[in-house]
Amino acid sequence: MTTIVAFHAHPDDEALLTGGTLARAAADGHRVVLVTATIGMKGADAPRLAELEASAEVLGVARVVHLGYAGSRHGPILYPDPPGWVRFVRASTDEAASRLVGILREEKASVLLSYDRNGGYGHP
Repeated sequence: MTTIVAFHAHPDDEALLTGGTLARAAADGHRVVLVTATIGMKGADAPRLAELEASAEVLGVARVVHLGYAGSRHGPILYPDPPGWVRFVRASTDEAASRLVGILREEKASVLLSYDRNGGYGHP
């Protein structure tokens, strides 16, 4: 059995971008772990988290992990960080990468699904 980690910026990206791949991998018996950098635009965005958990269940995801950043907001304005949160776009690259590497090591992941250097579609 292979462990596959899918790393996405936001809740819902897993369904929009890799849902078929994740569902197929889980159905084929692989352990699928879903990591999101953010948990919503303002931090603890309960509806987005509930939707993410529901999506993960349908896709057969074994574990969902959040790196704990607020969403970056797409558009011409980069709003200030919400109280107690750092927007992912402002996060230290080393810190965020370290968090992800920790999960990859803990899971002994064989495959990492992610984005190209432009975020897939140019999102900040």
